[in-house]
Amino acid sequence: MSSVEVKKRPVYRMKRLWLALFALVVYGLLASCATTRVLMKTAPSKPKGEVASPALNLSSLDVWQTKDAPHFRAQLETHIYGAFPQDLILTRKDQKLLAGTHFDDSARITLETMELQNPANGQAREFGLVIVRPAGAPSDGPVIMMENFCPNPAVIPHPDVPMPKGKFFSCEGDGLMDKVFGYFFGRYITTPPIADIMHAGYALAVVFPSEFIPDHSERGVQVLDTVFADQDAAKRTHAVMAWAAQFSKLSQYLKADKGFSKTIAYGHSRFGKSALVAAAYDATIDGVIAHQSGTGGASLFKDRDGEGIDTITEGYPHWFVPKLADYGPDKETLPLDQHFLLALAAPRPVLLGNARRDVWSDPNGAFRAAQAASAAYELYGSDGLRQTSLTAFDPSADIAFWMRPGTHGVVKEDWPAFLEFLDAHFK
Repeated sequence: MSSVEVKKRPVYRMKRLWLALFALVVYGLLASCATTRVLMKTAPSKPKGEVASPALNLSSLDVWQTKDAPHFRAQLETHIYGAFPQDLILTRKDQKLLAGTHFDDSARITLETMELQNPANGQAREFGLVIVRPAGAPSDGPVIMMENFCPNPAVIPHPDVPMPKGKFFSCEGDGLMDKVFGYFFGRYITTPPIADIMHAGYALAVVFPSEFIPDHSERGVQVLDTVFADQDAAKRTHAVMAWAAQFSKLSQYLKADKGFSKTIAYGHSRFGKSALVAAAYDATIDGVIAHQSGTGGASLFKDRDGEGIDTITEGYPHWFVPKLADYGPDKETLPLDQHFLLALAAPRPVLLGNARRDVWSDPNGAFRAAQAASAAYELYGSDGLRQTSLTAFDPSADIAFWMRPGTHGVVKEDWPAFLEFLDAHFK
């Protein structure tokens, strides 16, 4: 061994020691942060915690439909989401059928420009709609309505799909943030497996909800205050509810004008919240896939894990009414919880997607909400949630709970599970 090698080895060991100490310090700092401690957890296999409260206390189907359900919707509007703008007018401004078939000859594509208007004050917003139909399939099949983080050209990657006007994160290209987005949130966070969906017999109706209400804390509030200026500010429609109304109007349009027999609202994360809210307020929506919808979606506000009221209302003031933030210091005073929202989807099939390490979205709280919401399904002769554990996926149940390994995002395991659920209910 040379003298040079002898001299280098202690220096190398010291570097490794300092790196190890640095990593230990960083780990300790992160572990001391409550949010990071949540992110480092894994969801349990069996539900843990108290029964969701307050209890639904349902007596009969008639009382549920005429008294309880309308009351719960009113409470959700007052305390969480703002008014459901049921009078919005959806108008088609333009449409174009692209020639030929696409995505390995599996699909036909129609491009449409739509407008949502509030008739109370005439304020309107345009957005693009991309309809992808299975080639050669009947025109009256089921359609999956998708609200997405990314503009339509990223979700349906075809050169003729137009980019929306305005400044938006593109989700495509060679930029660093585009690559980081896909790396951290999975291969299907942007573009779903279109050919697989077409071969399974399901159409897609794709929109970028930020064209309607920007998903931005400042611009979102500004647009909401303009579009819904006629409403009382304390109960004004906020973004999650506005995106839910967009789902609702799309469902009605796709059935009445496009001939689809069934509509399924699909959303990931914040748009999973909107998919659930849309089904709670519009019976024309036949099913829901709410993937990792978290706080303000399927998960209980009053649970100990996951994103808290303080955190979500501070970070996303455009999503919920200001009143929700008042419950942050004492969430037990919130007069309802998310099992009320899930119950309002009964008896329609709902899939709640989750991941084992996505404790920020609180799978355990979502499972317990589903357990409590099953009481409403029972009024219709359904079991609701049949699973006794978070990992025993039962796609044929009217409330199906899917949990895979991994973190927040849409990965290769997810869409096969989604399609299995859809096949069980819509084939």
